Amino acid sequence: MRVPPLTICEKAVILEALRSGKRFDFRSLEEFRDVKLVVGSEVGTAICTIGNTKVMAAVSAQIAEPSSMRPNKGVINIDVDLSPMANVANEHDRLGSKGMELIRLLELIIRDSRCIDVESLCIRAGSEIWKVRVDVRILDEDGSLLDCACLAAITALQHFKRPNVSLEAHHTLIYSEYEKAPVPLNIYHMPICTTIGLLDKGQMVVIDPTEKEAACLDGSIVVACNKRREVCALHQSTNLVLTTKQIERCVKLAMARAEALTAVVSSIIKEDRQERSAFKRPDGFAITTPSLILTTGTAASRQIKAPVTKREPESSQRSLYQPSVIINENPLSVGSVKQEEVDEDELLAEQLTTIQNSVGQVAVTDNQNTVMSNRKREVEEVNNLLEGLDDSEEEEEIQTMTLGPSEPVVNTKMVVEEEAAPIGLVKRKKKK
Repeated sequence: MRVPPLTICEKAVILEALRSGKRFDFRSLEEFRDVKLVVGSEVGTAICTIGNTKVMAAVSAQIAEPSSMRPNKGVINIDVDLSPMANVANEHDRLGSKGMELIRLLELIIRDSRCIDVESLCIRAGSEIWKVRVDVRILDEDGSLLDCACLAAITALQHFKRPNVSLEAHHTLIYSEYEKAPVPLNIYHMPICTTIGLLDKGQMVVIDPTEKEAACLDGSIVVACNKRREVCALHQSTNLVLTTKQIERCVKLAMARAEALTAVVSSIIKEDRQERSAFKRPDGFAITTPSLILTTGTAASRQIKAPVTKREPESSQRSLYQPSVIINENPLSVGSVKQEEVDEDELLAEQLTTIQNSVGQVAVTDNQNTVMSNRKREVEEVNNLLEGLDDSEEEEEIQTMTLGPSEPVVNTKMVVEEEAAPIGLVKRKKKK
């Protein structure tokens, strides 16, 4: 996918602003963008950000066989990935001319400048060496891509530590970080790359140009220096003819930039080693996550609360107005109450008031009168049944007494009259 070029109007506006000494990000022509550098929790990883340009670098090592031309020297390889995430013009698994140029410049700055001692990477001369690989991933692109990639790669190499080894008669022992401390790389110096844009055939200098500014410039020059004020690499992107004074001016700006960034890298690596020596695991790339982004398991997601909103009393005019269409309104949420807003004391008070009001408003109705009369009728029927049972029991007693052989028949009436009095008393007690 090709990026649409700048229009004539955009290009004219940018050039006019640069010639007047102004830029759209409120910088001067000789002012750099802010640099953010973070090392990861794993050794050999780093992320560098210059403005909106972001690059991640990761270093790894493995044992390999050396070449016959250099039997006692290690190997350093650099791999670059230009993903479409960084720029829509990039294609997946295709570097193109831009990617190949970036790889060649990184190899020129890091490997050909001999900033790393490759002889210390030899294990057995002619048979085993350490093969170090630097993977550079472009996450976002907005100008000064080589500067950001070079700084990320140098920081990752400073942060990297290879495993410790010991030589035996017929084999090589590789120790883990828990058995023996890893060994850092021998780095002589740190080349820092600086891109300087050229305008009006080199008469004007634009430091750290953005992507749109680079498309309007006549060309650019790349200067790699270290803090010893040594020029490690020099590359010019176009065929502009520059004078000696113009090149010297660019080199001076690059040297001042290299001294400042070298101090930043050294301080970051020193702080990381102090934390690791105190058995503290660094935060790593977690500190680059904005605090507003919520992730699972974080305290911020549990502490967040909805903002309290105050409802104003609706006026008569507003109550009369009824919109014809309601958009994005959940009918189930109308009149609902949040769980946090429910107060137990208020709820109990409301329930008590409703119960008292209901008790005070109770009235006797015809249905209740009918229920009471039915209840009395049932009680009377039960009492009549009990009286009938008592009468049956008296008759059985009389029969047993009259049918007895020892007592005469004449005395039955007297017995009944004598026993009738206590039975009547029992009935009266039951009625009471």
